[in-house]
Amino acid sequence: MNTLRLSQSLATCVALAGIVSNAFSAAPAGEIIRGPVFAGTIRGKKSDEPIAMRGLVITVGDTNKAYVCYDNDLMRLSMAWTGNMLEFGNTQTQIAWPPPPKVNGTPVLEAAAGPGWAMKNSFTDLRPHQQGPLPRDWAKYRGYYQSGTDVVVSYTVGQTEILEMPGYSSDSGVFTRTFLMGPSQTAQTLSICRSGASSGKPVTLEPSKDQDLNYVVANGDSKLAVGLNGAAKGIKFIAGQDDVRLTIPASTKPTAFRIAIRPISGADDLTTFKSYLVNSSPVQDLKKLTAGGPTLWNQVVETKGSVSTEKGAYVVDTITEPTSNPWNAKTFFGGFDFLPDGRAVICTFHGDVWMVSGIDDKLKNLRWKRFATGLFQPLGVKVYNGQVFVLGRDQITILHDLNGDGEADFYENFNNDTVITANYHEFCLDLNTDSKGNFYFAKGAPWPPDVSSPHQGTMLRVLYDGSKLDVIATGLRAPNGSAVGPHDEITVSDNQGHWMPSSKLNLIQQGGFYGMVPAAQRPIPFLKGENEYITNPSDPGVRAEMKQKFWDNGSPIPVGYDKPMAWLPMNMDNSSGGQAWVTGRKWGPFENHLLFMSYGKCTLFNVMSEVVDGVTQAGMVQFPFKFLSGVMRGRFNPVDGQLYLCGLRGWQNAATRDGGFYRVRYTGEPVTMPVALSTKTTGVELTFATNLDPKSAADGQNYAVEMWNYRYTGGYGSPEVSVLDPNKTSHDKLEVKTAQVSPDGRKLFLEIPGLKPCDQLKIKINITAADGAPVAHEVYSTIYKLGVPTVKR
Repeated sequence: MNTLRLSQSLATCVALAGIVSNAFSAAPAGEIIRGPVFAGTIRGKKSDEPIAMRGLVITVGDTNKAYVCYDNDLMRLSMAWTGNMLEFGNTQTQIAWPPPPKVNGTPVLEAAAGPGWAMKNSFTDLRPHQQGPLPRDWAKYRGYYQSGTDVVVSYTVGQTEILEMPGYSSDSGVFTRTFLMGPSQTAQTLSICRSGASSGKPVTLEPSKDQDLNYVVANGDSKLAVGLNGAAKGIKFIAGQDDVRLTIPASTKPTAFRIAIRPISGADDLTTFKSYLVNSSPVQDLKKLTAGGPTLWNQVVETKGSVSTEKGAYVVDTITEPTSNPWNAKTFFGGFDFLPDGRAVICTFHGDVWMVSGIDDKLKNLRWKRFATGLFQPLGVKVYNGQVFVLGRDQITILHDLNGDGEADFYENFNNDTVITANYHEFCLDLNTDSKGNFYFAKGAPWPPDVSSPHQGTMLRVLYDGSKLDVIATGLRAPNGSAVGPHDEITVSDNQGHWMPSSKLNLIQQGGFYGMVPAAQRPIPFLKGENEYITNPSDPGVRAEMKQKFWDNGSPIPVGYDKPMAWLPMNMDNSSGGQAWVTGRKWGPFENHLLFMSYGKCTLFNVMSEVVDGVTQAGMVQFPFKFLSGVMRGRFNPVDGQLYLCGLRGWQNAATRDGGFYRVRYTGEPVTMPVALSTKTTGVELTFATNLDPKSAADGQNYAVEMWNYRYTGGYGSPEVSVLDPNKTSHDKLEVKTAQVSPDGRKLFLEIPGLKPCDQLKIKINITAADGAPVAHEVYSTIYKLGVPTVKR
């Protein structure tokens, strides 16, 4: 991508843009304008079965009442229909438990089962369990170009590069597929469609009786006329088992042609079709549509932010979202990042990407430019080397603005190797990079957790060039946020549920298993009585054979799993969000600290980690404010050095707004929070960012300490149980025998007799700083190891 183009001012971008007058320009009351492309899992008209797991629905024609759906796993055109677009249910107004969108019009044609192009003259689908994209040496989806309302799909078949543009003529009722094929060393065979919209029967072809026309009529349950324009010598129709196919001979030169398809119910329809073939315009040069085109979203939406007047070391400013916009686009924010000039790139769960400028100290002139639309539930953004990468459920997309007009023209597929199922809960979450440019994201386990694909409940890595996807860890449930640290350490959250006793923060290790048994994705050891056995709970065949679903109460318990670096109790975090590493010194005394977001409670925590005998464990303390939406993504702005957060309302949380975008600003006032923690056999040492009042801090009555454990089972969550007596559902209260302040006034050691390793230690602090300011916090830590005793001061 040309980063100079990205850095142009939005005003200049709009001035340079051509403007398309079309039905995408403004929304009727209550209707959402999504643009010419909608990506998602798509169900057919007559069945709940998906016609495309990785679907791309494109609006075609001049009336916005005709559509095609591409299946980017099988590189085929799955269905074409007229009438209404999709039955969305509540999928476009909230995040709930909906089935995927369903075709809501009248199907005209549909694909035969299997791949869209042959491999060595075979259409047999050899993918494991018929999941995921075809092998790259068979076919590979590259992305699509958007030129105004025209959409050109780009892919390869073998080594042959192909551009394809769908179309529709409302006058003649003809769907078209226009192709530009690069040179090919071998002949190619394309499956066009079944002979009728619901055929599945053997096909016979009736060749054209008109010597000047190139068409056939395919017999099936209904008849379809299929014709060619601009066909090179040797291209011809053939009959497949239940479909119409086209063979294209090898060529040293590019080949351009157009396929026309129309349902035929009588002589008049055939006459109309012949007329279309005779009078249609020359085959369009698709290459000309791959350099960027007119803008669709020519209006810039202006909002005024809110700068906090509250007192304190940290305050929250609001970057007001464009809830009122010409397209009724929703603002459920799923991820964001910053361009080098300080502008934000932010995505919404419902498929939009916005460029936000005017982010300055006053926030008076925020300008929102709709940059991209139609993405598949994007929940992560990363700006890397000047390019905008967006994580959707289907792929990582690079958004290119080819002509500098402020809108994405090329939606490039960086990597789409993830396997998709129709289960709503397997979101792809957050997007980060390591020092080598590799990308990381997590994928949720399904709900119910009947795992059926190899990527459900995993942490995934995509190599820096997009060439390969690897599973680096398994056993995740709802990993709504992650981070990659300054030394390439990887963290990811998870929240309470089956096999998840409480919300937690994981430190990821290569090959780790983090507790969600159905998503183990490999054989793991279980105990049955005193005997150990090994099995793969992610294998549907194993589950069926053992008559065991491996979740809920009564499930067998694994021998072990990789425990988190920190737990948080339900009252502090019922649904975890993402993390962010503090960069630079402009944000107070937390440089190189990890921050943790609670999506469910709309709060932010400082993470205080320690390593004892090679084991990483941590405590957390909450910042003293809440947000209006869930918070689950965080980045530091390269211009002002402040923390920005975004999030949404959808799953269970305390939010009052659908989405929010915030700045957490350091004011320079004293910070009273603890910034470091060290656990000893005799107690806990806390380091503060301010001097403490020795008298107040030395009073043991100003502290309350308790500890407890969680139970690891297949049930939903866990009670809080006694460390001293695991049969009791209670906390163990501990006494602070002495409280000692270091000579510099920054370190506080609490001597705590009876302290033991535990899942959760809570320290309630109510003291004062040296200047009299209140120091009132609750610290929640996880203790696996106790360090060496501290010598009394």
